[in-house]
Amino acid sequence: MNNDPTWMLYGAAGYTGSLIAQHACDIGHRPLLAGRSEPALKALAHRLDLPYRVLALDEPTTLSEGLSDVDLVLNAAGPFLHTAAPLAEACLNSGTHYLDISNELQVFRTLYNLNPQAEQAAITVMPGVGFGVVATNCLARSVSDAVGGAETLEVVARVDSAEPGPGVAATRAENIPFGGWIRQGGRLQAQELGLGITTLSFPDGDFPIMPVPTGDLEAAFQATGATNVVAYSALVDPPSTAESPGSSTYRSFGWARAIGVDGTSSEAWLETGDSYRYTAMIAVRSVEETLDRTLGGAFSPAAAFGPEFAFSVEGTSKVTASAPQLATGR
Repeated sequence: MNNDPTWMLYGAAGYTGSLIAQHACDIGHRPLLAGRSEPALKALAHRLDLPYRVLALDEPTTLSEGLSDVDLVLNAAGPFLHTAAPLAEACLNSGTHYLDISNELQVFRTLYNLNPQAEQAAITVMPGVGFGVVATNCLARSVSDAVGGAETLEVVARVDSAEPGPGVAATRAENIPFGGWIRQGGRLQAQELGLGITTLSFPDGDFPIMPVPTGDLEAAFQATGATNVVAYSALVDPPSTAESPGSSTYRSFGWARAIGVDGTSSEAWLETGDSYRYTAMIAVRSVEETLDRTLGGAFSPAAAFGPEFAFSVEGTSKVTASAPQLATGR
């Protein structure tokens, strides 16, 4: 493919960032690698034969100038509580599309509030272009459409991977002080973390799931308008015996169930392999779609790209299974 339009991968030298960079190269992209650590960036750029740029986030003017020659920034640098807002603001100033792979509720709230500015600047602002949000958001849109508009949504993500990135623990620690949240009556409601644990029958067995205060709560609302939303995460992943990332023995799942105003319900499953591999692939697909569509505003993945977007990654499929049973919470 040609070098225009150009896009930047910020946080490229991190665990997930390097996976995205490698996949982008494998399919013909040449992103501009960026971040705060020159030694790590330089090493990755040398290995992949890509350009790089060192950019700090604490100097807004310099940051905006550093984005002026790119069409899109994909942010893979977590914890996103520290990186999303300054990068998105700089993108607004430079007329650059902004995407990230976050799933922090507070980040989604901040970025969706930029919708008026993004519309005026004619740029896309889209958090959550990784596995967890894309899978549940597209499923949520699909089942909501099936019931003619969901009043209540439940979504679940279960990750399976060769090695969880080191940023996961840091992100969790950063977000614990915000506590638990669900959406009721169209508003976010605080809920003690650990309440509402139940069991879900996955296609490969029963696993405990717990309500989590993730960006899915905002993304599902943005994509469907459902007034009641609970986002869950599986607490225990099945053991994996694969020897390398991307092996077919990894099984990651997304699930969504919608209930309409008349009580009708619909549910859907997504199954893929290694969730980090999926994130690398769907993030680059999101870059491609954003540059093709050039939408103005703040969007969830399903609102921008439609409910089938989540299945555009190779090795991802819809799962037909018996109706899952949610046990009594504890």
